[in-house]
Amino acid sequence: MARVTVLDGAATLEIEATATAGGLALDAALLEAASGWSLKPEGLCFGDVCVPVRDTLALVAGSGLDADEFARITGRVAVVDAARGIVAMTESGNRRSEGLATLVAPDFTLPDIDGNPVSLHDFDRRKRLLLAWSSW
Repeated sequence: MARVTVLDGAATLEIEATATAGGLALDAALLEAASGWSLKPEGLCFGDVCVPVRDTLALVAGSGLDADEFARITGRVAVVDAARGIVAMTESGNRRSEGLATLVAPDFTLPDIDGNPVSLHDFDRRKRLLLAWSSW
């Protein structure tokens, strides 16, 4: 077992994981504590809401849950880099749709060019232009 970093929306979690043939199996108990999702007989559940799991063998890997399959079932997109120990997941499609319907950007904090933290809410009541780029 190794510790991996899971980037889940605005949260960054450190979770125990095991390498599998297809990716990473995240520790089920730690994933539940961090994300609120748990595997029950009726499916993968978040509180009282459950999503049926048709192929439990694809989801369960030892004592963990396959990161890719977990993301697929919960309506997310995941990128798994087992070699570097990183799992990045988007929010569910429903949450993204709600955000688009309201036209309100979620708050976030990033470092500016000098390394100082800057949040979107620092510019409330002013027009903003968000420019994103990547060197690769």
